[in-house]
Amino acid sequence: MFVFKRLSILLFAVVAGLVACKDRGKVIETIGKDTITTDKFESYYSTYIEKASRLANADKETLYKLMCNPDQIPPDPAIRELIGGLIPENNYEKFRDMKIIEQAALSESFQDRPVIKEILEQVYMETLVNLYVQEKIQERIKISETEKEQKCNDLRKERPDQMAGLTLDQCLKVAERFLKMEIVQREYPKIIEGIKESVQIKKNNDFDRDNFLKNDMKLYNDIRKTGGCVDEPSANQTPVAPAPGK
Repeated sequence: MFVFKRLSILLFAVVAGLVACKDRGKVIETIGKDTITTDKFESYYSTYIEKASRLANADKETLYKLMCNPDQIPPDPAIRELIGGLIPENNYEKFRDMKIIEQAALSESFQDRPVIKEILEQVYMETLVNLYVQEKIQERIKISETEKEQKCNDLRKERPDQMAGLTLDQCLKVAERFLKMEIVQREYPKIIEGIKESVQIKKNNDFDRDNFLKNDMKLYNDIRKTGGCVDEPSANQTPVAPAPGK
């Protein structure tokens, strides 16, 4: 009974170890103190595609089709770079380079410097805001097949040289991109205004914000002195009239 119990415990430990290894994936390489596994990179890759889709305001299906059909990638260098970065080999090399530099930075406790912490906080806030607004925009993008067909016809009339050689499917894709851009341009100000209205703001009426921003910020005052800024006349100051003939 004792032997059976020990064997059971040993078997459980072996199985648990195998499951744990499976969960972590296979080791690709170790960079500094960071072990890169297949699961870790696949998780990074999945998140990278999600980020690219959101920030580029492009649905994943379109990205996938361009990845599989590079001849259909528009000549725009930014788009070509975006799609190229989604190919696993290219993506891993970028990921690997960042991991190497990250390890170098961590070894010097670079991330613990006060100014670096503050910069990282700003980057976090900016990224969060961008992702949030992009998601709100995506919620507004509703395009019917009829709208795409109409836009396709309009584009063929407006841009015959560019659209003449496109198939119907290609024309519809181009039309969809144009419609998305139009929706973004139209809805973006409304979305921002709506977000602002949804958050309660309580101003301190005893504080002169304009005066603070213009006159009481130490760094800005130093910048003005160093940069040679010309002070603007105050509201109570009468501008000096130029001399005759000047």
